[in-house]
Amino acid sequence: MAFTGFNAAGIDLLQLNRLQNSKDFYEEHKEEIKQKVILPFHELIAQMTPAMLEIDAQFVVTPSRMVSRVRRDTRYTKDKTLYRSNMWLFFRRKRQEHESVPCYYFEIHPEFWGFGCWGAWGRGEMESLREMILHEDKLFLEAYDAVQACPQMYLGGEMYKRPKFPDAKQMYQDWLNRKEIGVDFRETEDFAPLMDGSFVQPMMETMQRLAPFYRFLLAAKERAEAARREAVQ
Repeated sequence: MAFTGFNAAGIDLLQLNRLQNSKDFYEEHKEEIKQKVILPFHELIAQMTPAMLEIDAQFVVTPSRMVSRVRRDTRYTKDKTLYRSNMWLFFRRKRQEHESVPCYYFEIHPEFWGFGCWGAWGRGEMESLREMILHEDKLFLEAYDAVQACPQMYLGGEMYKRPKFPDAKQMYQDWLNRKEIGVDFRETEDFAPLMDGSFVQPMMETMQRLAPFYRFLLAAKERAEAARREAVQ
């Protein structure tokens, strides 16, 4: 089926399911959650896939491997709430368990909806990325211009307290001083585009404009991996 938007009742049901925090409640409403939340995500993926594969033909496009689970993994967190009230999807390459790979994402939450592109979580990736910035590598300059061309997006990632390269160009400081990096769009007031599906086209256009930023993240990962291989030879 074609994607026609998300169901407000489905988003409300996710939040209620989290508040109930009950396996019995979840099992009772499992099929309703599937129809009102999971299925629209799968339909959205189908609509996005052709354009996303133009960005990276290696993206995994199997919906069951791209959409978050309603049941939370509580093994490694203090929050033992069984179910989540937000859901998201990733477009990213095949990866090993716990491996960091650059990705595009889309997320719905009771308080907002948004999308973006993130990466540089893995060992050595930010170091490679910073080197590309400092040398004004062509891939970085293209990524920088791509982000500047999307004023609705904002740069994200935890910042260091002190500048790592205080003598570098001021225009690059916001990029250099992060522990990981990504760009986000977040809407907290207008949910109408989410419900009627009108957000998809402008989101896809933005994601395509951000392709140089995604390639920049991918290059940082590849260079970090090459440096690690050289270090053990």
